[in-house]
Amino acid sequence: MNKILTLLLITTIFSCKQKETTKADLSFKLISMGSFYGAEPEQIEKAEKIFDSIRTNPNSKKQDKELSKYFLRLKNKGLYTSPYINLRIGTDSTLVVYLSEFEYKKIKDFNHNDLLKRNKKVELELDIVKKDIDIYYAEQIISVKEVDGKTTVKK
Repeated sequence: MNKILTLLLITTIFSCKQKETTKADLSFKLISMGSFYGAEPEQIEKAEKIFDSIRTNPNSKKQDKELSKYFLRLKNKGLYTSPYINLRIGTDSTLVVYLSEFEYKKIKDFNHNDLLKRNKKVELELDIVKKDIDIYYAEQIISVKEVDGKTTVKK
């Protein structure tokens, strides 16, 4: 029930306006593949060939096709190789948010292990724009605060 309310909150926030100032906690995932940020050109080319074959193969699994379409939408929005972060919205939902390299520099040095050891979390205030279904972009990170609290890490 809590997830449903959080998803409704996210949908309501981003469906009403183009840009929304949002406060959220920086969250971490142990395994995450939100873009090809930092990937070598050969790796990107190989992934694109795999995604193309998934899209054209009628026997591809539904989840594989959805992932392939997601990365195609990222590419069409110019976010295919952009850095991204995970934000904790509400009590147990996370949101992937893409950002420019300039904005990413403001938070890239935070390490989940270090934050966990020190019982700290990172609170962010950002201007976020919804670019597409499930694709959000932080135009600006307004503030970054390290405060006492538990950093969320999901597997």
